[in-house]
Amino acid sequence: MDFHSILHTILINWKRITSVTILSTVILFLILLFVYPVTYTSSVTILPPERKKDFGLGSLLSIGSNDLGGISSGMMTIASSEMYIQIMKSRTLSEFVINKLNLEEKFDVDSKEKAISKLQKMISFDLNKEGIVKLSVDVTSDIFPQITANRDSLKTLAKEIAKTFIDGLNYFNNSKLSTKSKNTRIYLEQQLKETKVQLDSLETELVKFQQKYKTISLSDQMKSSLEAAAKLKSEITRIEIEMSLLKNDVTEENKYYNTLQKQLEELKKQYNKFDTDRIDYLLSFKNAPELGQQLSSLFREIRIQNEIYVMLQQLYYKEKIQEKRDTPSVDILDEPTLPESQSSPRLFFSSFIGGMFVFLGLSAFYLFRNSKLLQAKNSA
Repeated sequence: MDFHSILHTILINWKRITSVTILSTVILFLILLFVYPVTYTSSVTILPPERKKDFGLGSLLSIGSNDLGGISSGMMTIASSEMYIQIMKSRTLSEFVINKLNLEEKFDVDSKEKAISKLQKMISFDLNKEGIVKLSVDVTSDIFPQITANRDSLKTLAKEIAKTFIDGLNYFNNSKLSTKSKNTRIYLEQQLKETKVQLDSLETELVKFQQKYKTISLSDQMKSSLEAAAKLKSEITRIEIEMSLLKNDVTEENKYYNTLQKQLEELKKQYNKFDTDRIDYLLSFKNAPELGQQLSSLFREIRIQNEIYVMLQQLYYKEKIQEKRDTPSVDILDEPTLPESQSSPRLFFSSFIGGMFVFLGLSAFYLFRNSKLLQAKNSA
């Protein structure tokens, strides 16, 4: 069938085609207006999470985890944009939103499972190549929205759900994602308390000893030995702490862990020389007179514990600051807003498209019927 035949067939039947198309378009428009559920959408745009540089004790631990592909690092690796999406899709966050907004009652469902299922169908995500996440929340009415739906409440609910998802994401970040700095800070806090107890006990013991034997101080040579021993012991303690934090993340075959182990053994050998008969340039504690040896032992332990306490304090406050840096927060580019108009159905556009389909369908019907008539006439 050529173009002229097609045009001729349509022109012959144009009244029927036009009238049915207009009637169908009007009916479709009325169905969409009065019967079809309306949907309101509220969106929020989230910036990609910032990756922060680590300056705490955790940065030392990250050196030892290079052969693990960066899984273990000095600070918690802040969630990627994809992880943000997975968190917001999770059951945990859905429950948070449902409980906060009392959605079981608003959705008119009899169980939390149904509320979760309905909520998760309402949300959608878009992730662009820059890592920006867009969360959209679609709140849909029942059929006959002109009668059953309160449009203002639908708009408000869409905005509240979008906002609560962001609140939940922030809550999850701050309370669930434990950072390496936080764990390190807690560990150092405990070590500080234990060291302070030991230091107080030794200082009390020293006072009693001095009062009993009327001894006050040590020789300059012995003081130099104490100073050197304290610094060595402080370094030994630092490496032991580092290894203790690192061992949960790596195996004993880890290169960095083995390097620390060798350093620790070497430092212990040097420290043990202070208790032997010979030491190259300092007075060994064993060679001190008996009473002086007891006094030097007390002074040594106090000096060591004091050195360790100072070192732990420095590390503790560094990790406390780093913990604040590592606490992830959600940065919002576009806040959720109250939707001004419905996102679905698009009345005029949908009616026009529906009318076009009716027009094309009727035209195809008459063309097909006319083609059959021509074939029957030619065969006759």
